[in-house]
Amino acid sequence: MLFRLFFSFLKIGFLGFGGGYAMLSLIFEEMTSFGMTVEQYADLNALDVLIPGPIAINSATYVGQLYAGFLGAFVTTLAVCIPSVVFVNLFSTYENRIRENLYLNGILTSIKIVSVGLIFSVALILMLSTTLGVDRLSDIGSANLDVTALVVMIGTIYLSLRFQINPLLLTLLAGLVGWFLFFL
Repeated sequence: MLFRLFFSFLKIGFLGFGGGYAMLSLIFEEMTSFGMTVEQYADLNALDVLIPGPIAINSATYVGQLYAGFLGAFVTTLAVCIPSVVFVNLFSTYENRIRENLYLNGILTSIKIVSVGLIFSVALILMLSTTLGVDRLSDIGSANLDVTALVVMIGTIYLSLRFQINPLLLTLLAGLVGWFLFFL
């Protein structure tokens, strides 16, 4: 199990272009082979918002702890950090050559576009799970609308876009709403 976790997060670290949010789709894809549910994945995303630190490291630590305890958390965190050590040193050494190379700039521009698509894909998966209770678009026929979740989600989007409220405050506010609704 530890070797599988190590190589999965090493792969995620090497292929996770676009930052932590773009890595989330890779993490979800890899972790479904370990049996991770969409609900556990949603928990991972909520923790990523609440816990300080890079998304990739928080996610790796959470998944490692979930499947192999403290040692698993250590191994997955180490594995996801190794590619950054390699790439940042390479980029620093060859930064000027990379910036002047039109082919590499074209590749990096395309990767940015794909990253946006991957982030949107993760958001769609989480939206389907939390508001409709389904994990895939093909299951939309058996969806059950959770009106409360939909109202909280739309309210969060509105408050974020209209007033640019800090995501941490929105997350805490949503937690308070959930706590209050628990007692109703």
